[in-house]
Amino acid sequence: MSEKNLVSVIIPAYNAAKYIAETMNSVLQQTYQQLELIIVNDGSTDNTLQILEEFKKSNDCIKIINKSNSGVCDSRNTGAKEAKGNFITFLDSDDVWDTTFLENCISIFETDKSVHAIYTKGQYINEHSEKLDKFIEAKTIRGVSDVLAWKRGFVATPSCTIFRSSVRKDIGDWDANLTTAADQDYFMRIATKYSITAIDKVLFFYRVHDNNMHQNIAVMEKDHVLVFKKAVANKLFKSFWFKQKCFSNLYWILAGSWWKDGQNKLRGFHFIVLALCNNPFSIIRIFKTNSK
Repeated sequence: MSEKNLVSVIIPAYNAAKYIAETMNSVLQQTYQQLELIIVNDGSTDNTLQILEEFKKSNDCIKIINKSNSGVCDSRNTGAKEAKGNFITFLDSDDVWDTTFLENCISIFETDKSVHAIYTKGQYINEHSEKLDKFIEAKTIRGVSDVLAWKRGFVATPSCTIFRSSVRKDIGDWDANLTTAADQDYFMRIATKYSITAIDKVLFFYRVHDNNMHQNIAVMEKDHVLVFKKAVANKLFKSFWFKQKCFSNLYWILAGSWWKDGQNKLRGFHFIVLALCNNPFSIIRIFKTNSK
């Protein structure tokens, strides 16, 4: 196995003591072992650092970076600056990989030099690491329109995505002004230049629990609207009507989030109106929902 196939695994960790050991073990137990594990301790106030230091005693591949709390995106950027691998991946501190995640991905990179980024299918797990009957589908993303349209099955997340380090150098840093929509923004930027090849196999596990960032609906609203405004400014929408449909899709998602998870029906209704103003034909969503 040559040095050029080194994988840099970056884990941003903030008060991650509850799950970080399981997450790190899922990396250290990979069948593909040509890796470095960079963990960025983002000013944790629990015993995250003690757990990391205990792991480092018996694992030479681990590097720990300590810094003041500045958020997940800045932590990813900090870790990426230290990465030496020809491939790079960002794993969240509460998610878990299948032991063959890297092996499956690297074999494709080595076989097909035209592949620059890969993501895999995932499965939800709860706070007790029990598998749930809910999956994150993965279909090959062939352009930025797939990301903008919120197509089902075309949603890459950091924990299930790996790409050549040259892609990161080309795309640049994560936007530290974003939190819940940072993933969409980053993969949107990747998709403007590269396809993201999908592996239709469950190779990572996404943990749902009370501390998931997406549960803050107000931040989710601000971030996702900002990302779409950035897309408008960068002229990423292929036509006016495509833009209207994409914004309508976004507003329907925000409407559902406020109505159900945010328990704010008035705010939810506000986004239903915006969704219909952008794309009146999307009213069919209401009838589909009522027919279920």
